[in-house]
Amino acid sequence: MLLMVGIFIFVGILEAMTPHLTRKTTVFGVSIPEPYVKHPQLQSWKIRYSQIVGGIATVCLLGQIGLYLSAMQENKVALVSFIFLYVMLLFSSALYLSYHVKIKKLKDQEQWEIQIKKVYVTDLSIRQKDETLPPLFFILPMMMTFALITFTYMNYDSIPDVFATHWNSVGEIDGWTEKSWLSVISMLLILLTIQISFFIISRGMKSAKIQLSAQAKEASIHRELAQRKYGSWYLASINFSMTILFVVLHYTTVILKDQTASYFFPLFIVFNVVTLGGLLVLIWKFTKSNERFDEVHTNESAVSDDRYWTWGIFYCNKNDPSLLVQKKFGIGWTVNFANKWCYIMIGITLLPILLVIFT
Repeated sequence: MLLMVGIFIFVGILEAMTPHLTRKTTVFGVSIPEPYVKHPQLQSWKIRYSQIVGGIATVCLLGQIGLYLSAMQENKVALVSFIFLYVMLLFSSALYLSYHVKIKKLKDQEQWEIQIKKVYVTDLSIRQKDETLPPLFFILPMMMTFALITFTYMNYDSIPDVFATHWNSVGEIDGWTEKSWLSVISMLLILLTIQISFFIISRGMKSAKIQLSAQAKEASIHRELAQRKYGSWYLASINFSMTILFVVLHYTTVILKDQTASYFFPLFIVFNVVTLGGLLVLIWKFTKSNERFDEVHTNESAVSDDRYWTWGIFYCNKNDPSLLVQKKFGIGWTVNFANKWCYIMIGITLLPILLVIFT
């Protein structure tokens, strides 16, 4: 119960604070010319969004707590909890699109793009200062998974005919699977898929295009380097903690035939602390590294890339070789749908999962 409530509170706070965490030159997925980043209407809409989403999140949270205090069965409580979470995300998405349209209209009506001087800002020395983690940090977990897959097949005959594959919120077994050549490594296949995705994301993050500001070049350089550095650290921490969790669960239940080890639940707690706590630290670091634009000296602004974005969510630019770009709303990265490697990455991610589900 406490774990689900904690996750819900975290997601609610993150959704409500998202407009204040993004780059100052991007508001609700729309590029804002640098002389207008402190426009009072933009600030008002950010605050209004946070108030509405925060209110919806509070109502859903109270409803969820009420469910836990009721006599409803645990599986139904979990289902309704996810419905509450989905409703909150649905409302926040609809509100985002509403403000996205409003800002585009405001930008056109006041002719912001016409009244500024557009410039290209670059610094070829930035990539030499990159501090993202080397590939070895993401290759090692994959090597561990491959080794355990090999070891599992070497001990296939000694694996029990039925073994645990799912646990509820208090660590009790609520799902079993019959032994087959695929089922004994299904958990490891999913883990390997995630590891490969993290490896691709880490490489894509390192080679992603660098977006600099005309009014605050040095501050934007610091932001770009910091977000790549701390983003790679966060990916690596999740990667290693998830690998440890999956490896221990698989080895204990499949190889050692122990389905109810006492350390399962603490492992889940540690993984969630690393994931959620790490994300809070990442948000804090991203916020500290953002430009402030306390003073705007000229009417210059970096060239906008809005024409390559659909709704400020989907990026498609065939002239950009980058696989990943920073999101226009929220923190993190999204793919360049004009890059063929994007679809290869999606295929690599989905294939093992579909194989496990439909076989």
